[in-house]
Amino acid sequence: MKITYLINQVQPDGSTRLSTATATEWRSAVHTNKDLPLDRQRYFIRDYIADGDDMDCMVIEVSASEYIQWDKDRSAARRNREAGKGFHVFSLDAPLADTDGAKTRLEQLPGQTRLESMVCDSVLMEELKEALAAWKPWATDLLELYLNGQKRACTEILSQKYGVSPQVIRKYKRQFEEFAKKFLKGVSF
Repeated sequence: MKITYLINQVQPDGSTRLSTATATEWRSAVHTNKDLPLDRQRYFIRDYIADGDDMDCMVIEVSASEYIQWDKDRSAARRNREAGKGFHVFSLDAPLADTDGAKTRLEQLPGQTRLESMVCDSVLMEELKEALAAWKPWATDLLELYLNGQKRACTEILSQKYGVSPQVIRKYKRQFEEFAKKFLKGVSF
């Protein structure tokens, strides 16, 4: 591995710019750094460059703010590497071992439009339940019975629950169906 040192050096014209330095010059700068106050210290970062099969290292002098950002990024990358050791990565295209068909994990995931449709349906159902509860006290019970496939049986069930005749419940059912139709016509996505 080749190591290149780039440190700020004063130029003959009085300006300061990054210049290639020797390992001895860099060590000298680091050694004198220990005695300097924080606002005058010099900061160095390491950058690795892959060159085919070889790795080159560059030690570059930077400002304090650049050093702080570099250190944050390096620390975050290290934390992510450590945390990543606890996870397993599975290919979505690999066939599943526990199925006799050639199903993949990707095929088991719901499609994006299906997922959106499911969420929209769930939100719509909650809004309908809220509207029914605000409209009539028996309306949410009627909805639940309809959803459970008990449209015919609900007449007797609600008649007993609310202490009214089956004819009144049939009237409630007509009102409920009309309300639900109007509600669903007013909904737009």
